[in-house]
Amino acid sequence: MSTEAKSRPLRADAARNRQALLTAARSAFERGGVQASLDDIAHAAGVGAGTLYRHFPTRDRLVLAVIEDGLDELQRLGTALLAESDAVAALREWLAAYIEQGSLFDGLARTLVVTPTPDDDSHAACVRSRAAGAALIAKAARAGGLRDDIRPDDVLDLAAGIAWVGQQSVRDDGQRDRLVALVIDGLRPATSSTRL
Repeated sequence: MSTEAKSRPLRADAARNRQALLTAARSAFERGGVQASLDDIAHAAGVGAGTLYRHFPTRDRLVLAVIEDGLDELQRLGTALLAESDAVAALREWLAAYIEQGSLFDGLARTLVVTPTPDDDSHAACVRSRAAGAALIAKAARAGGLRDDIRPDDVLDLAAGIAWVGQQSVRDDGQRDRLVALVIDGLRPATSSTRL
């Protein structure tokens, strides 16, 4: 699709169809996870499968469009938390929000770790939210609260893993917080007493 075509606003009927698809998809994902039938989503939106695929050529694009507002909120939260003086506490707060987002629908955590292709702008909100997390990780490392050899994508993938675990079986209400604490503790710089 050309840049001009991407920036051109949708016709009113196309915009209505897109919104109907997003509403139907959110409802289907809430009931059955992100693997819900795309044909059923199209039917619930009152459009044909072809219309769904014109708007969302892949399942991941549909899923990311449904959660785009939440991903944008993660970016805003990350930007705001950069001003906090306790970089590790700020990162912990952001990771908890990221895990919460990744837990909205069964199977959503997988979508958050899919690497976008360079020409796939549907992942833009996901990339921006992960960049906000990466900035918090970098700040915590510069402040000495985390090891300096940490790869942000690894931390974010661990967070997505915690979201996935929570979708499978939550042992108790505190499990997510304990897992985040374990990740943060494992990322702290080694002291002479903890080195093997």
